[in-house]
Amino acid sequence: MENFCIHFSGKNYAAWEFQFKMFVKGKGMWGHIDGSSTALTDNAALTAWETKDAQVISWILGSIEPQLVNNLRSFSNAKSMWDYLKQIYNQDNAAKRFQLELNIANYKQGDMSIQDYYSGFLNLWAEHSAILHSKVPTESLPAIHAVYEVSKRDQFLMKLRPEYEAARAALLNRHSVPSLEVCVGELLREEQRLLTQVSMSDISDVTIAYSAQGQSKSHDMRQIQCFSYK
Repeated sequence: MENFCIHFSGKNYAAWEFQFKMFVKGKGMWGHIDGSSTALTDNAALTAWETKDAQVISWILGSIEPQLVNNLRSFSNAKSMWDYLKQIYNQDNAAKRFQLELNIANYKQGDMSIQDYYSGFLNLWAEHSAILHSKVPTESLPAIHAVYEVSKRDQFLMKLRPEYEAARAALLNRHSVPSLEVCVGELLREEQRLLTQVSMSDISDVTIAYSAQGQSKSHDMRQIQCFSYK
């Protein structure tokens, strides 16, 4: 069974479609999805075709959530399964773009680590980028992409937790603000620095507590009166 990074849940069609399409094309079997590879009448050729089609079906079933598998039981080939999923779950681009932009606007670091925040952020923007760039003429893509990447970086930085304010300000105040990837690398180092600082503070607090406890016991011993019995 192949391992897919993204499993289709019913809500992430664009990301799943892109991953699955690249995977099947890499296997040289995209014809079973787009219909360019059709079943032949010759028995030997038909058997070979059905074997390959069954392989593509197994990839589809292995890359979707279990609750969606039963919906595909009535389909007998990979293309019909693909067409069904596309018809049901591939939302109109305008509606999908609006939902993604709403999700991006509301997405913030919260209690996530820098890495988890970055991963979720990239997933949202990957879907948004696929929709946006599909409408842009090829000759305009470089200029649009440059503006898009700046906006993406700024959106990421503005949703960080307050303890990263100093690091964020330092990045934005540079003569040339670095790319998102460079910013993430520096924020990961800042995250580690903050974690180390907290650990050192905890150790210091424990040391002070033990020291105070020792002084208290020493002070108590001085209060003990000694009596001599004759």
